[in-house]
Amino acid sequence: MINSVAILALISAFFYSVAMVAMKSLAEFPSIGLVLIIGAALLTAGAFEVFALRQERLGLIYIGILGAEVIFIGAMTHLYFGENYSVRELTGMGLVLIGTAIAWT
Repeated sequence: MINSVAILALISAFFYSVAMVAMKSLAEFPSIGLVLIIGAALLTAGAFEVFALRQERLGLIYIGILGAEVIFIGAMTHLYFGENYSVRELTGMGLVLIGTAIAWT
């Protein structure tokens, strides 16, 4: 079963990823709405990160969030922007995921 700290880190990573996708969108289609989404997503991500940090060490939370972000952003940019990844890039993403899993066990 996944523990509550991991869930908090995953939620934080998800909102950081939403902010990143919105930033990429903002570069192509500037709008106040996207700026508000970016701000709200970053504040939400930060809040969940703080909740996770109350229960676990900074290094472990940092690794967990970054590891999850790699996967979330890879999937989101593929789905929303049609970005494709080479075998080398996918291998790198996999290695980050494996490293994150090792750190959390």
